[in-house]
Amino acid sequence: MDNQQIDFSNLPADFNIEMGIDWYINELIKQKPEFKDLDNEVIEQIKKDLRPRVESYINMSIVKNIPENKLEEFETVLDTNDQNKIQEFCNKYIPDINQVIAMALISFRDSYIGNNY
Repeated sequence: MDNQQIDFSNLPADFNIEMGIDWYINELIKQKPEFKDLDNEVIEQIKKDLRPRVESYINMSIVKNIPENKLEEFETVLDTNDQNKIQEFCNKYIPDINQVIAMALISFRDSYIGNNY
């Protein structure tokens, strides 16, 4: 497995989760040597395919870390589609939410870079 690290030093000041996922996917693609000579069209399709997989990985990690007795309440909050309420809920019931997300991204990266899927 490649031991390259993702470089977090050039993040913009107004960095948010949507930008973060796009940035993260771009970094993953840069680390796959077999993607180096692909057309931009193909790279864009890879990005499009990766996004839901990354989001799903993050979401699974979040759900695994919500206390079992709060899962129904979380479902109700999710149904609102209000990103602020969802974030508040996660911050309240997952005190280390940033760590949970970071570990999910690291795990996804290790799996993706280490495998050819």
